[in-house]
Order: sequence, then C-alpha cells, then structure tokens
Amino acid sequence: MLYLRRIVPFVPPHSTAISDLRERLDLSRTELRLLTRFLGLDRIVVAEGLSTLDMLLSIGQEALADLDRSRMRCLIHAHTVQHVAPPGLRWMDVLRTKLGLDGATAFSMSHQGCAVGLNVLKVAETLLAAEPAGSTALVLVGEKALSSVMQHLPGTSVLGDATVGLVVGLEGPGDALLSVAHHTRGEFHQAMNMPEEMQHHYTLTYAPELASVMLDAVHAAGLGLDGIDLVLPHNVNRYSWTTTARRLGLPLDRIYLKNVPKTGHCFCADPFINLSTARAEGAVRPGATVLLVSAGQGGTFTAAVARTSTGQE
Repeated sequence: MLYLRRIVPFVPPHSTAISDLRERLDLSRTELRLLTRFLGLDRIVVAEGLSTLDMLLSIGQEALADLDRSRMRCLIHAHTVQHVAPPGLRWMDVLRTKLGLDGATAFSMSHQGCAVGLNVLKVAETLLAAEPAGSTALVLVGEKALSSVMQHLPGTSVLGDATVGLVVGLEGPGDALLSVAHHTRGEFHQAMNMPEEMQHHYTLTYAPELASVMLDAVHAAGLGLDGIDLVLPHNVNRYSWTTTARRLGLPLDRIYLKNVPKTGHCFCADPFINLSTARAEGAVRPGATVLLVSAGQGGTFTAAVARTSTGQE
C-alpha cells in the first residue's frame, strides 16, 4: 500500500480576477459571464516572476526537509501539458541535481491531461515495490500556465499556477492510498480539436464517466459512497460538479469546492491542494476517508480513495 507521507503545496499568494484577464485571453462578454456567473469561477492564482522549475525546486526542498535523501529512489514530475521545457534543458536532471537526489531515477509523466496527478501514484507504488524496504519517492505535481492557449479552456475553465510536492512510500505514517481507478475514453483524444459533434458527445459523456470512475474507486476500496467523508475534486468549475453530484445522489456539501473561485483550475495539482486546504480548515479530520478525483482533456478520468493519517501510525 502506498502512503502519502508528506504533502507540500505551493499556491502563489497573488491572484488575478478573471475579469481582468478578458483582453489577454480574448474573452467575449458572453464567455466571461459564463465562466464567472454560471461556472462559479472568479480568480486564478498567478506565480509572478516564477517559472515552473522555480516552483518545483521550492516545494521539492520543502518536502525533503529533514529527510534522508539517500532513501529517495524515484523523482517524478507529473504535468498536464505535454511539453513544459525545451528538451535541451534536461529538466529532470536539473531537478535531481539541485535537490540532491543523485541516487534517484528521475523522469516525468504527461499525456493524460489533468488526470496524471493521480495516476502517477500507482506508478510510484509499482516502482517502490522493486526497491529495498524503507525506500521513498518524491512526486512533483503541476506547472505554470505559459500562454493564453494553456490558460483558457473555452466554455469550461481558466487555469492558475500551482505545484505540489509529495513524499510517498510503502510504509507509514501518512495518508494511506486504498485504491485508484482510471478510465480512458480514447475516442475523445483530439481534446479541444474535436469536431463539434464529437465535442457535444463528450459533453454528454463527461458527468456519467466521472461518476463511474468515482464509484469504481470507492468499490475497489471496499466501500460505498456513504463511506466517503469528503470528495476532493479538480477545480474545473462548480457546475460540472453539481451535475456529477446529482447523478451520484451525493449532497453537494460533501464535495470540497471552496477553492474553485479562489485559485481556478490548477492543472493536475487540484485534488492535493484541496486535501491540504480542507485538512488545514478542519474539513478533513484525522482518519477520514476521502475521494480525490480528476479528469483530463483527451478523455481521461481518475479517482483515488485515501484514508487520512491519524498521526498515531
């Protein structure tokens, strides 16, 4: 079983109103009203003066503080956008060296949209199973929106900048990962480039597929929805979660949506940011069972059930 032994989010203190981005993102008045009044978005966090590499190094150093770095066998960066740096930069080598993880295997994961942040947990678990007892991995999740094309999903969301550092291992203490479920709907692989008819089909399929993967994860953990204390979603928008909650018969107050208007949709980092925020607020108590959920462009859907640490393991 994988344990999330340490979760360190980097959410920039600066935020910008979506209305102030209207010109930069080329938003029509209708689109702006849709995003803010109907979909429940308001502001996005912006990492001014920082690159994705800056943010990853910052959370990496914080996550590794006081830990034995010689036990770190893997360094993984999970990111939504396929290319976050030119190949010649040797991004993962730079991270490994600067973080002092010379003994770790370093690589990145993408091509799964925003679902990659949860999928990476199963990869880390599998790799650690082949390592000596006590081995750990550092998983870095998220990125910075580098262009308006990346930042605006028409009719759906606006994306902010954030990253999360996770120290994971096969031994506690930490939040225990009980299950992970993943669905890929390959017919939607063209994402934003889908023909109008296929885009309409995706819109109709989205909520049922999201609900289905959530139920699969819950059942794989040997639970029912009534055994989930709180759903920690990706912050794509409020309306999509209202629709999904209605399909599941799940009260909306059991889905943590407080960050949707505050941060915007921060790529694949959202569920972990929401876990950290909800825990700090007392909305997630020690020993609670939570369901982390995300969906990605291209037809990827992932959900993971975790039992939060009691601090007494």
